[in-house]
Amino acid sequence: MSKHLLHLSYKKWVLSGTALLLLLLSACSNASAPESSAAAGEGDSPGLEKVRLIEAWYAKGEDGGYFAALQQNYYKDKGIDMTIQPGGPEVSSMQLVAAGKAQFGISYADEILKAREQGIPVVGILAGFQHTPQVLIYHKGQNISDFSELNGRTVYIGTAVPYWEYIKSQYHLTDVKEMKYNGQLVNFINDPGSLNQGYITNEPYALAKQGIDVDVLKIADSGYANYADVLFTTEDYLKEHPDTVEAVVQASQKGWSYYLDNYETVNPFIQTYNPDMTVDAMNYEAEQEKPFILNEETKANGIGHMTAERWSTLQKQMLQSGGLTKEQDTTQAFTTEYLSKP
Repeated sequence: MSKHLLHLSYKKWVLSGTALLLLLLSACSNASAPESSAAAGEGDSPGLEKVRLIEAWYAKGEDGGYFAALQQNYYKDKGIDMTIQPGGPEVSSMQLVAAGKAQFGISYADEILKAREQGIPVVGILAGFQHTPQVLIYHKGQNISDFSELNGRTVYIGTAVPYWEYIKSQYHLTDVKEMKYNGQLVNFINDPGSLNQGYITNEPYALAKQGIDVDVLKIADSGYANYADVLFTTEDYLKEHPDTVEAVVQASQKGWSYYLDNYETVNPFIQTYNPDMTVDAMNYEAEQEKPFILNEETKANGIGHMTAERWSTLQKQMLQSGGLTKEQDTTQAFTTEYLSKP
């Protein structure tokens, strides 16, 4: 199965002692960034500040704005020598940034809140997506129109997925048969009445290629207040290198603006990081993700905008559903200070 189908909708939040050390060693040895300096954005660049950005998963169109900023030299124009390193099952952006192995990472707002609760002082600085592109997919023709109708159904889902815990609590789903999703869609394909976790940018496209038509329930429509594709750094790095953070944030915003209109010229570049994913699949991603990136909120306040109200709402939802165990000051979990305004 190609890498773009192996999206994971959940992560293990904290790794202790030996596990963390093994992860960091594994991440350094298994990173799937290309070797050529042209593709990786590395090389001798006198006078530029070197920084590294770790993706949440393999290189894909969902991170297109960052690759566009690299391809179009927006980072260099800001004095930054940027390296983008793809993530994967053995590469954790959260842990690598927390350990100082990289300066920036990509994650979700709920993951940032969970990390902070467990003593990892990360801060969101740009929300690539105003809402998560995660979905529950189901076979076309099934009589499903709302999350409240899932009682009695089988759902293939990861372990302790935060949005799923919220949906179960919010929609009183007490009679759902939960089956562990292992990254393979064969069980879903063979079970016409079931649902499966996925991304609107990926699985519907891949399944259509196999002649399987699906509909989706968008997690964003459940009320779950998550931001997705959140660029983050650490509190210490933010304090010590504010000019660098501002440069990276504003170059990334410019990259997203470019990508939205010019993704067909950027996606072949992204493919050099992930040859298993076709350009056609990334073009599909780019079209599907547009409304998640550019909406009335970002038109008024700029791509990447976040609000204290959304972060506070997300925390309340996670506390309600068991994703968090204690209240924290959510205003410390993000900042919009470095975003450029329209």
